[in-house]
Amino acid sequence: MLVDKYQTLIDLANNLGIADLVVNEGDDVLHIDGTAPSAEVKQELWDEYARIDPDFRAGDLVLNVNAPESDSSTTYTVQSGDSLSKIGANYGVSWQQIFEANRDKIDNPDVIHPGQEIVIPQK
Repeated sequence: MLVDKYQTLIDLANNLGIADLVVNEGDDVLHIDGTAPSAEVKQELWDEYARIDPDFRAGDLVLNVNAPESDSSTTYTVQSGDSLSKIGANYGVSWQQIFEANRDKIDNPDVIHPGQEIVIPQK
């Protein structure tokens, strides 16, 4: 089964918060579709795909994951009293989306610091 071959890629997609994730196998091809919260997250999926099939020669995977352009994101400087939920409410995105877009800066979604620069992903 191709799902077994690409299980680490599927797990990564789930862990990175790929929205509307759909995994279908048919005609000896695995299709993975969804929407990444950022271009960086999308790149992480492609990096994992390259690890599994370094030359992209197997021809048994269609990775169709969309992401907002990097320049379409907004940056925000955390203020005293802020939380990811509060910030998300102001920008119309969930705290989870903000957390996923800032995994390189935020280890714990409950701990952010005044002065910290974070990326607000596109709606």
